[in-house]
Amino acid sequence: MSNTPEKISEHVEICPYCDTVIHVPEVVEGRRFTCDVCGSTITGLCRQPLLLPFVYSLVSMFLFLCVEIMPFMKITMGGITVEMNIRETVTAIVDEDFRLLGVFIYCCMQLFPFICLLMVAVIYGCFLSGRNPRWLRLLARLFFRLKEWSMIEVFMVATLVSMVKLISMVDMSLEGGFYCFCIFIFFYVKVVSSVDQGFVWGKLVHRDNFLWLSRLAGRRANECGYVRCEICEAMNSSQSTVCCSCGGRVEARKKNSQQRCIAFLVAAMIMYVPANTMPIMITEYMGSATESTIFDGVIYMWETGSYPVAIVIFVASIAVPIVKIAILLSLCYCIYFHRFKSNKYKTRLYHLTEFIGKWSMVDVFVVAILTAMIKMGSLMSIYPGAAALSFCAVVVLTMLSANSFDSRYLWENPKGETAAAGQKESE
Repeated sequence: MSNTPEKISEHVEICPYCDTVIHVPEVVEGRRFTCDVCGSTITGLCRQPLLLPFVYSLVSMFLFLCVEIMPFMKITMGGITVEMNIRETVTAIVDEDFRLLGVFIYCCMQLFPFICLLMVAVIYGCFLSGRNPRWLRLLARLFFRLKEWSMIEVFMVATLVSMVKLISMVDMSLEGGFYCFCIFIFFYVKVVSSVDQGFVWGKLVHRDNFLWLSRLAGRRANECGYVRCEICEAMNSSQSTVCCSCGGRVEARKKNSQQRCIAFLVAAMIMYVPANTMPIMITEYMGSATESTIFDGVIYMWETGSYPVAIVIFVASIAVPIVKIAILLSLCYCIYFHRFKSNKYKTRLYHLTEFIGKWSMVDVFVVAILTAMIKMGSLMSIYPGAAALSFCAVVVLTMLSANSFDSRYLWENPKGETAAAGQKESE
């Protein structure tokens, strides 16, 4: 391993959000570079960008195994004690015949996070040892696709919400697995935030810096005859169908992006109705069953004085899906009817939809946790309701809609003006 500080060399690339040709100066450790036109983060390096992701990933995998083995939480009610392991949040859902929901929760909460950590450890371990086998490219592609479907931090919020719901009903004690899980979340976030796509692919493949194209900075790449590789971020001629660096498929725009985006949104709106009108949770207490919708849960937490939790559930489960659907529909409307003012603001709204999408899963995870914990027979038991699967479908569909949307269409000016000119007009 060399003691020379890592850096991203000066180069020219294309902004993935506004399609502007950008002259990126040399980026050193601890710095990042943003697009002058749309304000999106283009690239950045953490401190010790080779060593820290590798160490963080190893620590995270060790903590993950500890969480899997150790008891997570213990509750006592009416002389009955139940000890929960984090794996039981999946098995409890599956045992109630919600197999598809259980598989999705398992993938987002356990499988995808562990695979992402393993891939980071392998990729950066090879970097540190000076090796670069071709199969590393496959791991890198898989990592950048899977990381957005990992919802382990959402599960942490759901755990805290579940604890607030139960604290007045049962005697609760936190076990070693819970504390390991809190530390694991910290290191997992550090791993994901320290991996930069441009830096990783710069190590995996040889990419030209295209400095002779710096004269095109500020202009739209599509107008200049260049397209960006979505995999390795390299510039390619608009006539190319295969990336000159990584060999991946190159497309000027996402195929049928608006059609797919709207189709997913329509499906999400349809599923949103049963998700909020049907019961998401069924509580049996002393032989009497009570069904509750998402909004019933918000009202219950508000009436019991748990105002922060009520606000979290309302925002995550009710407001966020509506806001996300409304934003994406408005962006599609702007593209279809050629509304090209305030594009920088619209791009930020799109970033917001990317960020908040998975946080709507909080209520589904809460149901999974309570189902695993409250299994006391006729005294008290909690089961998932039909709305759990519907609401999970809403989250998945809105995430797919955001992934299908191509924000570069927002900067397509029919008058043929450059992106920079369009930006000045909007400001």
